[in-house]
Order: sequence, then structure tokens, then C-alpha cells
Amino acid sequence: MVAFPVVAAAIPAAMYVSSKMAIPRDARLIKNLIGAKLAYNAIEKNDAVNLTFRFHECYLKHPDREALVFEGRSYSYRDIHLASNKIGNWLLAKGVKRGDIVSLFMQNKPEFIFCWLGLNKIGATGAFINTNLNGKPLTHSLRTATASILIMDTDLSEPIVNSLGEIQAMGYTVYSYGGEAADKGYAIPFASPIDLSQVSDMDTPEHLRRGTTANEIAMLIYTSGTTGLPKAGRFSHSRAALGPLFWTRFYNFSENDRVYLSLPLYHSAAAVLGMCVAWISGATVILARKFSATNFWEDVRSNRATVIQYIGEICRYLLNNPESPLDKVHSVRMAHGNGMRPDVWTRFRDRFGIPLIGEWYASTEGTGALTNYNTGPNGAGAIGYRGTVARLMDKGLRIAKFDIQTEELIRGKNGLCIECGPGEPGELLTLVDSTDPTKDFKGYHDNASATNKKIVSNVFKTGDKYFRTGDILRRDSDGYFYFGDRVGDTFRWKSENVSTAEVSEVLSAYPDCIEVNIYGIQIPGHDGRAGMAAIVAKKTMDWNKFAAFALKNLPRYSVPIFIRIVPELEITGTFKQRKVELVADGMDPSVIKDDMLWLDGHSYKSFTPTEHTRVVSGRAKL
Repeated sequence: MVAFPVVAAAIPAAMYVSSKMAIPRDARLIKNLIGAKLAYNAIEKNDAVNLTFRFHECYLKHPDREALVFEGRSYSYRDIHLASNKIGNWLLAKGVKRGDIVSLFMQNKPEFIFCWLGLNKIGATGAFINTNLNGKPLTHSLRTATASILIMDTDLSEPIVNSLGEIQAMGYTVYSYGGEAADKGYAIPFASPIDLSQVSDMDTPEHLRRGTTANEIAMLIYTSGTTGLPKAGRFSHSRAALGPLFWTRFYNFSENDRVYLSLPLYHSAAAVLGMCVAWISGATVILARKFSATNFWEDVRSNRATVIQYIGEICRYLLNNPESPLDKVHSVRMAHGNGMRPDVWTRFRDRFGIPLIGEWYASTEGTGALTNYNTGPNGAGAIGYRGTVARLMDKGLRIAKFDIQTEELIRGKNGLCIECGPGEPGELLTLVDSTDPTKDFKGYHDNASATNKKIVSNVFKTGDKYFRTGDILRRDSDGYFYFGDRVGDTFRWKSENVSTAEVSEVLSAYPDCIEVNIYGIQIPGHDGRAGMAAIVAKKTMDWNKFAAFALKNLPRYSVPIFIRIVPELEITGTFKQRKVELVADGMDPSVIKDDMLWLDGHSYKSFTPTEHTRVVSGRAKL
């Protein structure tokens, strides 16, 4: 028999080891991953891979339960089931077949959901077109979809009109569906209105969705286009099941939840971790037409939301609203999403009294994901967490050494990539494994070149394949993962690496800075790129004090040399800051109409064509 004092001494030691290795947290993660995979295996066994079966199960379980609320109107599961049946039968009458693609150019409205489900019910696929697009990005997205039918919201006619000739030349037949313009009887000359008055709401033929395989595409979801034209990610039915199956378990979603969704449905965040999660858990979705910082909390309160979803800079916009006695008056148990910056995180949780932040990291087309179940200060600002046990069990997500200048992975003498240690930044790589639906890279539709660029072979052993995320991350010794930059955003200046995300985080803490976007620009006669900041500032901004703050809190080489004072920053439809146009503009005051400043010594001074001449001629000290 072991002596009691020995056992007593062993207990705290075991507790310390368990805490240090984060065994309970890892066990929870692994348990829910296994649970999701077992549930998916049952779905495959029952030949119910098509995502519409998740919705149908909710419909059969509680047909009259509230499934959707939109601008005060409630829709039951039965309402959505019948409306999507009508669309499915209408599509069949138009000759749409299993495997066909139909482009959807639609706002956040119930009609979007009717079309999405209607398409999948007949084994077809929707190409979810970004409603913010116009001109070349729009026509490129439509061409990439390789579809012949375009269903558009009547309220979005202008961008279609602007490119109508090119769209029709692609072979598109355009139909209009829903929208205030249609309600008022406004007809669009080039688009035939979808008339469902004589269309049956009977179930579409079940054999069209039976036999759906893990690899078949449920929807085309486009990249945001922050660095070029959008690419169409092929989102499979298996991923549309596995992600939500895990998410529902890990974050305890239930039919009692009411999810406030103001993100665009054309993006995977809203479509998959919003709608598809609701169709698994039986939750109610409160759908907003678009995000509004002004109306957000009133909508949340009046609809008794228990979960809110964010992305990108949404939480910063909400913090910029004036404080209110009602800030903590709500029923929200969790905010989940991705892209909440560390400088916003704690302020957002404390001001609005959010018990749980569920930050996650993933991409539409990628093969790996991270999540941070965060209820307190530990891990605030981290995009994900994996303890020792989880990292040992799954080698499918690793950070590799990366050369900032060449933007290539660094390989050792053996020709293989080198994994980063704790605290060391590098590019996140995720394993590609065609035998595992969670790790199978489907690539980009009709874009083999872009697909091939995302795959790297012979990474950590001969023959393996990894997906290049294009994101610079670091992991600390406790297992928390932190976002650094997008590849290409970190730049070299004065032989030092400058992280745009880190500089932005520091400068955003200055009280009179509303929003900051950091980027690097090339200057003749200088190696690397000089730092520049596009800043939305309060009228009370004292630029000399701001310079002192920047010089005190950043290394000299990281302090932006140029400032462009802008009324607002351009963002993508998914609330990510755009840099491409800013970088292209450079720092020529004869081209840029906004007021500009430059760091002359220890203060920011007006940057005029005279100073510009000094800089480009090499006579100014930078």
C-alpha cells in the first residue's frame, strides 16, 4: 500500500502537470472533434451527405418552430421548406440538372436561403457572388462560376446594368427574385421575374440529393479579393457538415439559441458557421440585411439574441459608438467569429459584458482550423489554442520558417521545411489529405493555376502536401496561436521586418485614432519599403503628440514615415481592410487628394510636392 503522504504529494504534482499541458482543454477539443467525426460517419452511412438533410431533420423534428426572423417577419422551418421546394421545382423546369451551377447575386434576405436550399435539393450548386462587386471583379466572378443562369435581387440591378453586355455575352440568362423594387411592381427590362405562383411546393425528387459524395460541391464561395480578383473556393458538402457538427458541440449550440447574423450570406462565416450551425442545432437565426453599427445592439436586444457573430473590424466599429447605459442590457452568452484584434478584445468584452468569446481561425478553402474558447484574460487576443496533447496527436497544422523578402518557405540542408519554435513567427501550413474530408483541399473552381500555387510538397517529410495559408502566425509556449500578418503585408525597412498588424495594433490604442491601416510603399533609391499609415482620426488629433506616442511605443524603424489622413477606410464585404489601392497610390501628394504628413525628425509635418521632391531625389533623411 502506498503511504498517504506520498499520494497527497503526488496529487498537486499531477494537477500541475495537467494544468501545464492543458490536458482538460485538449481533452474537450479532442472529444468534440471525435464526436463530430462520428456524427459525420453516421451521415455518410445513411447517405445523407447533402447539406439539405441537416435542414430537413430540423423541419421534421419541429416544422412550426421559428427558424428565421427577417426585419420583423418570422419564418418557420415549414415556411422555408416549402419556399425552397418551389425554387427547386422552378429550377428543374428551367432545365437545371444535378451538378449544374447557378450564380446568386443576392442580399441577405430569406430569398437567398430559399435559392440556396432549392439548388442543393436538386443536387445543383450556388455560386455566391459578392454583392459589393462591380465592373471587372463582378464579371470575373460570374465568368469563373461557369454558370448559365443568374438569379439577382431586384435591388441590385445597377452593377448588372453596368456590365450587362459582357454578362449576356457569357451566355447568362438573368432572372430577378425578391426585393423592394419587385414589391413595388418595378420591372427590370433585362431580367425575367421569377413567378412561383403556379409552381408546386411538393418535395423535389429525393434521388437528386441522395448519393451526394463528400467531394461534391455544395457552394462556390469567393475569396475577398484583397490582393487581386476573387477566386471561387469549392466548398464541399462534407465540410458544410463537419465544421458545423464540431462547432455546435464545442460551443454548446442548442435549439434555445437565437443567433444574430449581420454578416453577408455570400461568405462562409455566415453561411456555414451561421446558417449551417443553426440547421444542425435547431437554433433560430435573426438575419439582418447588412451590418449597422448604429442599429446592432437594438436589434440584438429586441430579438432576444443569445449569440452574435462578428468578423474583421466589426467589434472595433461597435466600440467606436458612444457608450450607453444599455451596453450590457442583452441576453448574449457568446460572441463568435474571426478577426477580433487584440487591442479590441478585452475592451469589447468588458464594455458589453460578453461572457464568452469564441474566436476562430479558418479559411473558406483551407484544410485546417483553430479556435479559442475564451472566458477571461488568459489567451485574450489569440486566434486559437492547442495544448501539448492536441499538438502531438495532430500534426496537420504547423508553423514553418518563412523568408519575408522572398516570400518563400525556408528549407534546411535536407530540403525540408523547418518548423518554428514557440514565439517564432512563420507561415501557417495545414496538411492536405484527400482521405480526410476535413483536410482535403478542393481548390478553386476553374482556376488550376491559383490552386497549384496554394499547395507545397515535400514539406516535413518526402511526399507530404500542405496548404499554404498565406498567414504569418506565432505560437507561444502555452499553446496559444496569434495572428501576425498576411504574407506580403510584413515588409523590410532599414534591414528590419515590420509587421503591419503589430504597428496597427499599437497606433490604434491612441485615443484620437479611430481606425488605422498600415502598409509599405517603395521609394526610389531606398531598399525595402517605407511605412505608411492611412488614418481615420478625430478632429481633436494632435499630430505632434501622436508622433511622440508612436516613437515611444514602437521601434524607430516601425514608426510610419508617411501618414495619409482619410475620411474612411475602404473595406471588403467581409470587413477586412483593403491595402492594394493604397499601396498603388504610393506617397505622391500630386496624385493623392487626402492631406498627407511625414515624419520629419520627431514630429509629423505637412507633406507637399516640395517635400516629395526632396524624398524621391534622396535629399531627405528617412
